[in-house]
Amino acid sequence: MKLVALAALTAFAFSCDPSWAQTVPPVAHAANQSAATPGANATAQLIEQMRSGGVVLVVRHERTEVPSRDDDYTQPATDCAAQRNLSVAGIAGAQETGFALRALGIETSDVISSPMCRTTETARFMFGDYTVDPRLIHPNLEVEGGRDVIAAGEEFATILRGLAGRQANTALVSHAGNIFRATGLRLAEGEIGVVRVTSDGAIEPLGQVVGSAVGGQARIALAAERD
Repeated sequence: MKLVALAALTAFAFSCDPSWAQTVPPVAHAANQSAATPGANATAQLIEQMRSGGVVLVVRHERTEVPSRDDDYTQPATDCAAQRNLSVAGIAGAQETGFALRALGIETSDVISSPMCRTTETARFMFGDYTVDPRLIHPNLEVEGGRDVIAAGEEFATILRGLAGRQANTALVSHAGNIFRATGLRLAEGEIGVVRVTSDGAIEPLGQVVGSAVGGQARIALAAERD
């Protein structure tokens, strides 16, 4: 029964974002593969890179409702009643991850979100202030003028390249397919990918970390302060 439940949950996770079926983007995956399931040392190293600044925090929106409604692409992106939304756990996770980032001294100068409700709520609960960029919205082929995941990934990459040379961190809150096409990072809901953009526009994924791992490092840091 446990195996059946696990298989069902896995199938649901992939059905939420059919863009996983798209071809793999032409991105170097070495950094991604080495950090796919980071241990404590890799997580600590990634946190130090975020604390040092000059990187992009690429965030997939937090956990969504199970079961959940399908997105109605004919409605505005701001119509939360017509799309998949954050679960209670997702809201709490975004808040906890945001607190952990601040406790670790990880700052972001700008937070830019897809206009979908699950992304703007993730941005708000995790970071506070944010702006919206429609180029971060997920692929949408069901309405006139929509674009596929390849085009969405290219727009995401364009935004990333525009951040080259920044000394402070920036956070982009978006969707799985867009992020994967632009960076090669396969992020779970609520997971953070860390990317460096070089001066010549190359996109270098440094690794990825789940919110609970960031929280664990924050608890260690806060306990050390109390001691």
